[in-house]
Amino acid sequence: MNSLKPDLMQLRKTRDQYLIWLTQKGTRQKKINEWLGLKNDADDSYSLEEDDVSPHHDEGTWYDMLRGKCTGTFLIRDSQSQKGSYACSVVVDGDTKHCVIYKTATGYGFAEPYNLYSSLKDLVLHYKNVSLVQHNDHLNVTLAYPVLARSPGPQQHPR
Repeated sequence: MNSLKPDLMQLRKTRDQYLIWLTQKGTRQKKINEWLGLKNDADDSYSLEEDDVSPHHDEGTWYDMLRGKCTGTFLIRDSQSQKGSYACSVVVDGDTKHCVIYKTATGYGFAEPYNLYSSLKDLVLHYKNVSLVQHNDHLNVTLAYPVLARSPGPQQHPR
């Protein structure tokens, strides 16, 4: 049994990486349970465990998805500080900067009177080609590369 332990630990680590990936892609817990043949949400035998092989011990899985990415790599998530709004994190010259995307009656945007995009997708598509510098002097960057999409390597700039 001891000879199998390294293989089992590696399999668990691989499984956990796939579970994280599925969750980041928006897969619902119920669907994951179905795929794994689990009867209900209470049966969580697949869940990530708090031991030494847990991805929680690997800072690369939670610390900063944008670290080492090229300028213009971004992600959008729910804002923790502004309920009902979103946060945009974007790499600018090797540093990760953050800003709030507001959802108002007139639409999504970074500040009034620019909250005029009907969806987050419309906002991202606009700022793919237009710099955020008009909203913040430290954000002379476009939303060029979604963090989970294939993009140029670290600190490289497209030609």
